[in-house]
Amino acid sequence: MRTLRRVRAFAGQFALLGALALLAAFLVSGPVRYADERTDTGLRGDIAALGSSARDLTFVTRKRIGVTSGVTAQDRLGEIRADLAEPLPRLVGDAWYIAGSEKSDIGYAGKAPATCPDQADLRYESGIDEAVQVTEGRAPQSRSTAEVMVRTDQAAAAGLAVGDRLTLTGRYGATELTLVGLFTARDAAAPIWADQQSAQVACPDPLEGLRYQITLLTDQSGAAVAGARLGDLDDHFRYRLDERRLTAADVNVLTTAVARARRTPPDGTVLQSSLDLTLAEFDQQVRGVEALLAVVRAGILATVAGLILLAAGLAADRRRAEFTLLRARGAAVRTVFARTLRESLLVVPPAVAAGWLAGTRVPGRPDTLEPLLVAGAAVLATLAVPVFAAYGARRPAFSGHRADAAAIRPSARRLTAEGFLVLLAAGGLYLLRRRGLDTGAGVDPYLIIAPILAALAVSILALRIVPFVLRGAGRLAARARGAVAFLGLAGAGRGAPLRSGPLAVLVVAIATGLFTGTVTSTVDHARDRAAELTVPADALVTGHYFTGDAAERVAGVPGVTGAATMTLEPGSSIRADDRVTIVQALAMVVDATTPGLDLPVALSGADRGDVVPAVVSPEVAAELGGGGSVSLQGRSYAFRVAAVRDQVAGLPAGTRRFVVLPRQAMVIPDYQPLVPNRILVRGAGFDEARVRTVADESQRDQLASVSGHPVEQWQLTLPATVTTRAAYRASLEERGVYGALSFTFTAGLAAAAALALGAVALSVLAGAPARGRILSLLRTLGLSGGQGRGLLIFEIVPMIGVAVLAGALVGIGLPELIGPALGLDGFTAGVTAGTTLDPRFAGGVPALAVLAVAAALVVENVANRRLRLGTVLRVGEEQ
Repeated sequence: MRTLRRVRAFAGQFALLGALALLAAFLVSGPVRYADERTDTGLRGDIAALGSSARDLTFVTRKRIGVTSGVTAQDRLGEIRADLAEPLPRLVGDAWYIAGSEKSDIGYAGKAPATCPDQADLRYESGIDEAVQVTEGRAPQSRSTAEVMVRTDQAAAAGLAVGDRLTLTGRYGATELTLVGLFTARDAAAPIWADQQSAQVACPDPLEGLRYQITLLTDQSGAAVAGARLGDLDDHFRYRLDERRLTAADVNVLTTAVARARRTPPDGTVLQSSLDLTLAEFDQQVRGVEALLAVVRAGILATVAGLILLAAGLAADRRRAEFTLLRARGAAVRTVFARTLRESLLVVPPAVAAGWLAGTRVPGRPDTLEPLLVAGAAVLATLAVPVFAAYGARRPAFSGHRADAAAIRPSARRLTAEGFLVLLAAGGLYLLRRRGLDTGAGVDPYLIIAPILAALAVSILALRIVPFVLRGAGRLAARARGAVAFLGLAGAGRGAPLRSGPLAVLVVAIATGLFTGTVTSTVDHARDRAAELTVPADALVTGHYFTGDAAERVAGVPGVTGAATMTLEPGSSIRADDRVTIVQALAMVVDATTPGLDLPVALSGADRGDVVPAVVSPEVAAELGGGGSVSLQGRSYAFRVAAVRDQVAGLPAGTRRFVVLPRQAMVIPDYQPLVPNRILVRGAGFDEARVRTVADESQRDQLASVSGHPVEQWQLTLPATVTTRAAYRASLEERGVYGALSFTFTAGLAAAAALALGAVALSVLAGAPARGRILSLLRTLGLSGGQGRGLLIFEIVPMIGVAVLAGALVGIGLPELIGPALGLDGFTAGVTAGTTLDPRFAGGVPALAVLAVAAALVVENVANRRLRLGTVLRVGEEQ
């Protein structure tokens, strides 16, 4: 009961401590769970958007159907899955057995062979009976001749009808087929159809136009009959990764499991999948997000821990007279410790439990360190007050002297410890920059500790340097009229409230916020640059090939103010002037006078007849020397290297090997023009669908001019796509784990600002009694209420100003110092991330400082009312 009464007597102090303990427990669990949920959602979305070759595991046996070691195909499908390394068996969703052939030419019975015949692959697939709806004819029931069915849209494209007799000619043989049915998919989006999409491809001779590639489905008997005659029917065991079961925690071990399946596949099989490469990219993104989240999280938790220590020190200091009296009556230090420990146990553990329970209500996956961190928060908050109380009770003082109201000379031991911390922080940042991120250690603990040490080191340096400056300013203020500035600066120069604890907490909070803001600005600026490079106009139209007048056609669309064509040729051969060196690179031909393109004057100012200037990448320049020739659409064009650039607008961000030529300076014969495949569009408010329609009309006309016959829309190999710069920029925010990154930045900024204000409030509360006694004396000498508030401003502004400057130095400098370890390039769409600070964040820092001063005045006013300073007239009277 006595313990409970003491808790009630000091309810305000314990309420503050409990609230901070609750906040710490919530921050340990809730935000991390939500960030993990955003990460998992992003990964699942990206996996779901992948094609079947990138997300499915397909084991191929180079055998004819029916020769499967004496077991049924369905049995082996389950056996292979069970033998996969963990966690693959539990993450695999659907699985199919397929007996399939390569793409082979189709012939029609009674018709002469076509010069460019359509192609088909023949397959039997388990589970197909439940996935189809026969619309005409019947399902295959093969006997001596293989019977097949085909999807309705593919039959229409290839001109097939029920009853047609077909011949499928493969590499090792041929087989006759009978088309007995047409079908539609019950669910066209079902994963079973992911690798059965029809396509149009160019004929070997481009003048012959296009041909179709379709899929013919048969039954198991038909596959056996046709496979024996074709000689190239392989067994496929296809396993689909169920993205709904995937979490970011699985990515690393899953990548290892897929790599193991590639190295040691089941007997007689070969793995065909790029899943391990895809997962490796995801794993790199996940590690980058986890590293950034860990840095921000560590800064926020360190700030909360500092606030807990400040609150505990404040509570112990308020009860200094009580502990001194206990010691005077013979109580031991351990008695004081036990007394306050019992009080803390009534408040802190329930608060921590409530915070943790609130955090668990946030949807998401818990972090592996969550229980340990929650336990750490509980231990810190529970023992903080007892430890401070016991430490203060070791040397009881009866004079009422306040250490924070007089100059404090640091001991040699303390100076040595502070110097060691500064050297440790400097060495840590240097080594972290040198060695980079330890990708094999999960979240690198070195990356977490170094920024916090840097903030503490800078706060220590400020703590030792600034008092000298303030004392000098105080001496100057003494010569001016009025005592407010002199008294305030003198108090700040003596160390009140410029003390190590509040200053360190405030610096860590501001550094964390500005670090988050700097990283946010850096990533946003790099993504903006990526959007400008990839879409160097208001919109970019891509397709297979357009007519030469495509730009004029698109420019006629309402809302379009200008358009220009360009040609991109991947894998172009470039020959050096010595005719020996041949390199491959992406070639781009564009009218360099097009407005908005960021190209060197050597290109934009080039005229026809000059030696064609070119911009090349550093890698190509190192191999070519001064110039060479590039092969474009069957013709060679000579050029000289006029400039070397890492990136050029119009090329996808991250392109490392390229050559850019100005079309207006090239001699292009009319009988062999360069056919464009890109259109740059300028304007606002235009109808994207209309632009796409006009572009496809241009494509059809171009293809018709080559093939010699009309071309319909469905015959286009690559229908036009329209990508606006705004849409591309928005898509960068939605990729993979970027959602978790955005949440981390937003939460980090908000939490850092709130905790910084909390640190200022606690610092003001800590010095309120001492300032109250001084104000009580000064009011008897004629000090007004407004002058009293001015006195607080002169005391508190130096601490806030120093914290803002020190925090800004750390927060803005950290991304530059440890940038390589943060891996920001993984979130910038191929653009190298520098260091950029948005002016809005820079302007927010002074606003936060002004808000902190306002909060300090409010807290001081409340504290003065509670202390009833108007009734205190004797200097040194305890409250």
